Amino acid sequence: MPNLNSMNTITLANYQLTYHVTYQKKRKTIQLKVRTNTHLEITAPNNFPQVNIEKILYDKHNWIIKQILKLSRTMANPINKSITHGGTVLYLGDPRTLIFTNTVRSRPTIHLEDNQLIIYIPLMNIEQTTALAEPLLKKWYLDRARNILAAKTALWADTINVHFKGITIKDQKTRWGSCSSKGNINYNWRIIMAPPEVIDYLVIHELCHLLVPNHSALFWQKVGTFSPDFKGHRAWLKTNAGILLSILPVNPPPSKQ
Repeated sequence: MPNLNSMNTITLANYQLTYHVTYQKKRKTIQLKVRTNTHLEITAPNNFPQVNIEKILYDKHNWIIKQILKLSRTMANPINKSITHGGTVLYLGDPRTLIFTNTVRSRPTIHLEDNQLIIYIPLMNIEQTTALAEPLLKKWYLDRARNILAAKTALWADTINVHFKGITIKDQKTRWGSCSSKGNINYNWRIIMAPPEVIDYLVIHELCHLLVPNHSALFWQKVGTFSPDFKGHRAWLKTNAGILLSILPVNPPPSKQ
């Protein structure tokens, strides 16, 4: 029986990495995840030889290095790193500076002024301020995502001439949006950090699924009719996904519209 807690090292293209293997009785295939820019996690079937695991890692080294470089760029980017005074977060595609300020008001509030997000918090120490600012900022994002996405969905639905049933705002790690056969549309609230034209692309994408329920050539033709630069917007999301997902806890209760 293989060691379930084995930690190993491997060098791929001059990158020295550690990797941990978890063995599962019913698994038939290998699952590989790049967890950090120095560590891999692998799930393998029971009794799968380590030499075969390392062969797979060597075979996939180009993909692994690509993921490592992407993670490194995300880690080096100062945006969306932390909710602290003077930090920066994205909103509608632009970096906004967080400004914490004490107030005599009994309830905390957030105001967007130019490129500053000013967080007014009742008098308290810095630890309490940071603990309160995070859920406050997340609620602020959720509220704006709900309002902006509702308005954009209604506008583009009229333009495309389709009818949707409703929208739900969610927090997801792997999807920006989805559309059910019944006309219910889900959006990841983090899309509100993207530029307006990228948000429009996502809305158009989901609404076009009401015309074509797959990703065929006809579907992309429909999307391109209303979002001519959709390839550029898709590329923006792919490039910046790590930044949008790097801040604030994931998976709150959904907020419905």
